[in-house]
Amino acid sequence: MASSLKPFPKASLPVESIHTVRFFYGRDLAKLKKAGGFPTKLLERVEITNRAPAAHVTNPTGYDRTETYCFLNPGISTFALHSFLRKAVDFSTEKTRTFAIDLSGVDPTDAVRILNAVGNLTLLAAYEPTKFGLKASQEKKPKNLPAVVLLRSELPFARASEIFSIAQSQAEAANLVRLLSELPPNELTPALYLGRIRKLAKEWGATVEFFDRKALEKRGANGFLAVVRADPEGVYGIAKVSWKPRGRKSQRRIALVGKGLCFDTGGYNIKSGEHMFDMHRDMTGSALALATLGHLIRQETQDEIHIYLALAENLISASAYKPNEVVVASNGVSIEVVDTDAEGRMALSDTLVLACENKPDLIIDFATLTGATVRALDNRRAGVFSNRDHLRELAVQAGDAVGERLWGFPIGEDYWEGIHSEIADVRQCAVTNNCDHIYAATFLSSFVRPETPWIHVDLAAEAHKGGLGLSARDVTGFGVRLTEEILRRFEPLK
Repeated sequence: MASSLKPFPKASLPVESIHTVRFFYGRDLAKLKKAGGFPTKLLERVEITNRAPAAHVTNPTGYDRTETYCFLNPGISTFALHSFLRKAVDFSTEKTRTFAIDLSGVDPTDAVRILNAVGNLTLLAAYEPTKFGLKASQEKKPKNLPAVVLLRSELPFARASEIFSIAQSQAEAANLVRLLSELPPNELTPALYLGRIRKLAKEWGATVEFFDRKALEKRGANGFLAVVRADPEGVYGIAKVSWKPRGRKSQRRIALVGKGLCFDTGGYNIKSGEHMFDMHRDMTGSALALATLGHLIRQETQDEIHIYLALAENLISASAYKPNEVVVASNGVSIEVVDTDAEGRMALSDTLVLACENKPDLIIDFATLTGATVRALDNRRAGVFSNRDHLRELAVQAGDAVGERLWGFPIGEDYWEGIHSEIADVRQCAVTNNCDHIYAATFLSSFVRPETPWIHVDLAAEAHKGGLGLSARDVTGFGVRLTEEILRRFEPLK
């Protein structure tokens, strides 16, 4: 299900169910108040400030036609633009059949951002989670997406249509992240998840290799295996999904790594009921890596891409791993276990080792890893770490550009003192919870080869009550646009 951008028709637009959205800069407001044909009384209460860099008025004009006038401060951030547009225009309304977008007078750079936002919003607003039982039987038919017509713009229509199409693919990927992460844990066990991964990979023309328990034992992947020890019969492992451009040499080799904990009880360091609820979403990092791959394939990326998904559950049994155990990961690094609820970094340790073996130009890993990042940033940004300072800054700038914001944190140096062990090479985490996000990233760096550029994203923004940016739902689908923009900006060192 997708929409498309259409040029202004030679014939008049249909009379019914039209919502025209016109964009202006804040500096044009005084002129418009004096101009005829505008809702002057409504415009009188519009004010643009640094704190409120955008404003709108909506004016019903009759015959089921509505016009919304959007006033933007020059230099408005992409995130502020996204938040404003989502609230100013209801792209989910079933009454509107056609949105007519007027970008006359908007400079091409802002026109690109607006068209990308509209292209995402029309699809994101149509998303509904999977329903079950009577809820499923009461489910309405899939919504028909509205038509989107470009009335006027300084952008050539072919370029505008391309931007809109890319945005629709981004939203399709974000909706896949939401769909997978909202499935109940009995509907997305690691075994069922693997089946979905294989099906999607086949549709995309990608290949799948699954490193099961036996293969991981052979590799000595004891960090990962410690986490799944509680359930010796479970289908757990690392799914590697690969794609190479057809008929041409790839430009770069990219690895995306995702934490795929389909449920997390905390293990012996058990979570409270309140904190265990929603732990079926602890696999969001893997869903993001998977969905991003699908989007990049649809865009005919020239990169060779491999994704590594750590599929596991953190359960409790007599055989579950315990604090104070020491296990040795597949690169020979010994780990002293401190907290069984820090299972994500254990599963990622051997997954990162595996990803490094393919000698990628860049690794990006995604994980709902620490509560410390949420405490530091709320659920409004994700935390980013890197073994290259310039890559951390590149990622922050990429996030600002696309409205999926990051905040950079340090790793290494004297932070190693917090995870020093007397009996192992490294502790899994500090005994106290102070700055655990930094300790977690520092720990993970033990499993990335020094010569491999690496970015770690701690997904604090995967859910935010009331929505975030372009998402009106609590589960945001955060990260697809971010990852694409990081890759667009990244240049391997020769």
